[in-house]
Amino acid sequence: MATIRYPGLIDAHVHLREPGATHKEDFISGSKAAVKGGFTFILDMPNNPITTTTIARLHQKVKLSKKAICQVGFHFGTNGKNISQFPKAIINKNVFGLKLYCNHTTGEMLIEDIVLLTKVFQNWPSTKPILVHAEGIQLAAVIGLSHVYKRRLHVCHISQAVEVELVRKAKKAGQSITAGVCPHHLFLTEKDIDKLGTWAMMKPPLGRKQDQDALWKGLNDGTIDIVETDHAPHTKQEKASKQPPFGVPGLETAVSLLYLGVKKSKIKKSTIRKLLFDNPKRIFNIPTQPNTYIEVDDKQSWTVGEDGYQTKSDWSPFEGWQLPAKVVTVVINGKTIISQTKFL
Repeated sequence: MATIRYPGLIDAHVHLREPGATHKEDFISGSKAAVKGGFTFILDMPNNPITTTTIARLHQKVKLSKKAICQVGFHFGTNGKNISQFPKAIINKNVFGLKLYCNHTTGEMLIEDIVLLTKVFQNWPSTKPILVHAEGIQLAAVIGLSHVYKRRLHVCHISQAVEVELVRKAKKAGQSITAGVCPHHLFLTEKDIDKLGTWAMMKPPLGRKQDQDALWKGLNDGTIDIVETDHAPHTKQEKASKQPPFGVPGLETAVSLLYLGVKKSKIKKSTIRKLLFDNPKRIFNIPTQPNTYIEVDDKQSWTVGEDGYQTKSDWSPFEGWQLPAKVVTVVINGKTIISQTKFL
């Protein structure tokens, strides 16, 4: 067995659904999915049914997360009307960024009013980044606001060629901007919707082949800094319904999919550590996890779904795909959690 050792990997963008939607996921099942996929530090998003937009709700989430088997941090949320909560959120050690939704998403956190958006940027005087779900013209607007107010900006789940170019130009102009991309946008396009149907419904939606090509180019030239799963679990029943929710699970397949990218000559193997550890650690100032590492066997192929899932959603848009590498060992704080691909 030829294994490659990495520090415990970091996913800066997950939805663990607790509190408020634990039939989809909770901190136990979500953290198990993370560990199975090689992630030992994950950052949870705020758009629960009970949104993380007050310090009291943040404290509740932190308390609930204590049962997780890996480390969990949080992004604070805003609807533009909770600015009074910012000072305490900024100094909270469990908060790693502020999340803004400028396009339709799950939950009640959409901000389309430019006045409210401006107030958010004015009132977040922090070295912690503002993360945005912003597509097209909305992305151009928040890039402008981050420039005016000199804020650090992280563009989540970038999916279109035009967005890659907007970030590239902002970086060349010297702005403090970073970007992430999801595995599903790297490996699926709108053509896959014909086969997958509602199982491929997500926000942002799957793009065209030329968008996908631009994403890979952005990864290779440094325009896109990290791979983030946007792990968004929903039950099979929900996804098969007449009103299916947006989102797909992704924690358990991300590492292996990137090795598929290596096999297809899309990226170099040496880039994986940068995308899943070095860059997210730097961007979000993730504390060092002592005696924590994972091992990947890049010769061990496996079929997605063959050994089940840890996520409660119990499915993957990559179901049946044969992937060329597998996480075989996970050690957290000196304790072996996974050995020879099995939980101990």
